[in-house]
Amino acid sequence: QIVFDLFGTLDPKTKLRRFKTAYIEVPRKNGKSQFAAGLALWLLVGDKEQGAQVYSAAYTLKQASLVFAMASQMVRADSALSTYLKVRDTSRTIFFEQSNSFYRSVPRDDKDSHGLNCHGVIFDELHNQPDRKLWDVLQTSRGMRTQPLTVAITTAGSDRSSICFELHKQAKSVLNGNDRDPTFYPCIFAADPDDDWTAEETWKKANPSLGQTVRLDYLRQECNKAQSSVAYEN
Repeated sequence: QIVFDLFGTLDPKTKLRRFKTAYIEVPRKNGKSQFAAGLALWLLVGDKEQGAQVYSAAYTLKQASLVFAMASQMVRADSALSTYLKVRDTSRTIFFEQSNSFYRSVPRDDKDSHGLNCHGVIFDELHNQPDRKLWDVLQTSRGMRTQPLTVAITTAGSDRSSICFELHKQAKSVLNGNDRDPTFYPCIFAADPDDDWTAEETWKKANPSLGQTVRLDYLRQECNKAQSSVAYEN
């Protein structure tokens, strides 16, 4: 549904993609990196954007490279993708020569980030960013693109002064109908404050991949552990 919404919802006037920024909040182990890798490859190939620059961004190089690693595996495992895309592990880049486009991972301290011309950005674990520096640099690099898309995919954080919490608040505001920004796409998988965190129905609400990438028996074990330890409950 998320993919259909992001890529299938068009602006009635321009007939271009409506959403320019998406905030997706989901708990750990729900296949976040695999999903992000698929989005990155679609932005590289499926949009047919000439000279597209697509980036997976994160706080550290290691984190930024996780999505790239997943995308590389997808390319190498698929005969069609591997025919058209070339993976360069040393530079953490996937090239699509047919449209003179590339996809690359970029950490917060990348010295070349100010010269980018982003068509697509996958921002992984936004809650780890100590400030909004990289987010703002990437967002303001999209001005020459006709239908850019930035997707922040993150687990929940605790810093209420962060760029992640700012987007979390905007997402909640859009979902509640208080913010009518038509270019912002919100998606939050989480328990509500009054939900019983020990109930399996609550786990289903918060974990879209429950029973697939997240095992139910694992959550049961973790729940029992948390009920025995106040320190572990959070």
